[in-house]
Amino acid sequence: MKFLSSKDRGKIKVFGAPYDSTTCFRPGARFGADGIRLFSENLEDFSPELEKSLEDLDFTDVGNLELPASPEKMVEEIYSFVKEVEIPVMLGGEHSVTFPVVKALSERFSRLTVVQFDAHADLREEYSGTPYSHACVMRRILELPNTQLVQVGIRSGTREEFELIKSSDRITYVKDILELPSVLSEVETPIYFTVDIDFFDPSYAPGTGTPEHCGASPVDFFKAVYKLPAASVVGFDVVEVSPPYDPSGITQALGAKIVRELLLKFWG
Repeated sequence: MKFLSSKDRGKIKVFGAPYDSTTCFRPGARFGADGIRLFSENLEDFSPELEKSLEDLDFTDVGNLELPASPEKMVEEIYSFVKEVEIPVMLGGEHSVTFPVVKALSERFSRLTVVQFDAHADLREEYSGTPYSHACVMRRILELPNTQLVQVGIRSGTREEFELIKSSDRITYVKDILELPSVLSEVETPIYFTVDIDFFDPSYAPGTGTPEHCGASPVDFFKAVYKLPAASVVGFDVVEVSPPYDPSGITQALGAKIVRELLLKFWG
């Protein structure tokens, strides 16, 4: 199964990371990549808002990686793979899979900005006995020497995590997604986007392991995306889609539309 309009060529490589071994509440995100691909078949290749078509974009879906259960070994496998990929587009999987992608990209650029759409801060030092838990992924990214973080929609975390958000000069906190185009107009570094599907209110995306109410709507998300300034985007991911918790498929459908619109917005 491939993402809609995937070719056998192109520097953009879509790949799945079927991994949820550190999930702290409800596992199932390992099925997210194939769920997104399945519902991409319900999309048209044409985006009326962007007036662009996936048929005109060279990108290839290389399938799913085979990942070990160990979080440390998972990091090694994804890192090694992305080192050889020019523009990675990853379908998760839980959010822990983002760190090795960013680690590989951070070695290519003198500076890198990671834009995180999420309900959770993901800034814990360690969780459930590992520093590579999905609850720690942004903390690991901040430890890379040349990264900065823009967090959008965060509404859950520990007292210590929110204190770090307030005190760190490498974190920009954006409460309202409609402010994001203005914020990113000031960013001059290459950008990587990571979209945790629980960024959205669970009324729009119930199929996720750790739902958190009072999230954004897809309408506001796409409004903001369409207004984003021209930027050097070096990849993105959509993570934490968990099909077992959404038999209706609206979460998977949203994930697929996010992939289509971001592909066309930045490279179409």
